[in-house]
Amino acid sequence: MKPIQSRSGDKLDRRRARSMSTALLRAAVPTGRRGVSLYLFSAVVALAFGSTGTLGGTASEAASASASVVSTGLSSDGFHATDEQLRGLLETLLTENPQIVAAWSGSRARFEQVAQAASLPDPQLSYRYFVRSPETRVGPQQQSLEISQGVPWAGKRALQARRVENLASGATWEVEDLERRLGAELKRTYFEVAYLQESLVVNSEERELLRRFESIALRRYSTGQGIQQSVVKVQTEISRLDDLETNLQQRLDAVTRRISQLIGRAELPLELLPVRLSQSDIPLDREQLERFATSSHPRVRALEQRVEAAQVWARRRALDARPDFRFGLGYTLVEDREDLAGIGNPPEENGKDAVALMVGVNIPIYRKRIRAGVAEARESQQAAEELLEAVRDGLRYNVQETLLQVVSSGERGRLYRDVIIPQAEESLASAEAAYTTDRLGFLDLLDAERTLFQARLAYHRLVSDGWIALADLESAVGKRLPE
Repeated sequence: MKPIQSRSGDKLDRRRARSMSTALLRAAVPTGRRGVSLYLFSAVVALAFGSTGTLGGTASEAASASASVVSTGLSSDGFHATDEQLRGLLETLLTENPQIVAAWSGSRARFEQVAQAASLPDPQLSYRYFVRSPETRVGPQQQSLEISQGVPWAGKRALQARRVENLASGATWEVEDLERRLGAELKRTYFEVAYLQESLVVNSEERELLRRFESIALRRYSTGQGIQQSVVKVQTEISRLDDLETNLQQRLDAVTRRISQLIGRAELPLELLPVRLSQSDIPLDREQLERFATSSHPRVRALEQRVEAAQVWARRRALDARPDFRFGLGYTLVEDREDLAGIGNPPEENGKDAVALMVGVNIPIYRKRIRAGVAEARESQQAAEELLEAVRDGLRYNVQETLLQVVSSGERGRLYRDVIIPQAEESLASAEAAYTTDRLGFLDLLDAERTLFQARLAYHRLVSDGWIALADLESAVGKRLPE
């Protein structure tokens, strides 16, 4: 994730700086002895200030020395998958979901800002041509070339780069948090598919059972042992199941399309194999889950990087009270004296060109502005720290709430599986036997059938809800559950 600077790249930057300087000077400076002198001066300047890229790299390396903790992203192994089909969907989600792909591109772009923050400002090159040459003892000045480089106070660039690197590192954790949230949504949708598929199976089995009851009612009605109302009632129940099947199939199509959208293939039809879920009986330690969530959740890691960036920025704003410098080099072409005194008695250094070294410094005298900048940075740091505590509290609550849902769904599911459904099956068998011997009415038989049907649907709903709650818990904790 972190950009790497190579020595060959620094050499290439220096070559480019030298070639640009010499090309500019060749275009601006006339040929001849003076032109050659000025050209040689430009070559020295290019060699001297061509190393500014290296200086910028030094600050960047200093900032990178305090390596921030970054996220390299998740794989499908970062999520618990109930089957290979779900594992494949998670892998496709992580590699092809447009939101995740865009988020990683944005994260890489943030790291490209590190070198920009650590870089020196561009040097300034100026060329001066004297329309009216100033006369000096050694001759008139004709033209001059000056180049200067701004150099911030020691530590400013390194702190700027470190702050940007912290923010970029935090962005990688934000992407992982996005992966966690979208992965949890995919798993929730997948488990909803499991419920709808099981509901369609139960609905079909119940329809076959009612058709068997219909044939019994018709046979008894034809022999005069039953009434027409029983036949009409069971046919109404069959029609109700037909309507329920249509509704379940529409919901299944909708959630399947949502899975296609999540994995980045919204335009392609998705055919899912039957999903079979069993009761989730996974031991979980609440305190351990809370401890991990509040210390290692991607959202916590991202905010920790933001807090560190705010601390670094407060130190950087305090350095605004320190001056920045500008160093420069100037070269002035001087012609030979052509006046009578100069021709008759030329000075010892007649026509000698002038070379000047320049040093400048800004004076940070507006202390109110500087103090306001430092106060702003400290307030931002305080805000980031408070937000971090708020996120930890929210994660702690989410872990507690989703864990209760996992436990509740598990307990109720076991109650339906071990007690309610066996009792409903026994009640239906008893009611059918009593109906065939005229000891029970047909409405009582249908009521027993409906009780079993609703119990089976409720059981599959609880099984799916248990896995959905576990997916939410996995997202709240920020790691695979169970490991």
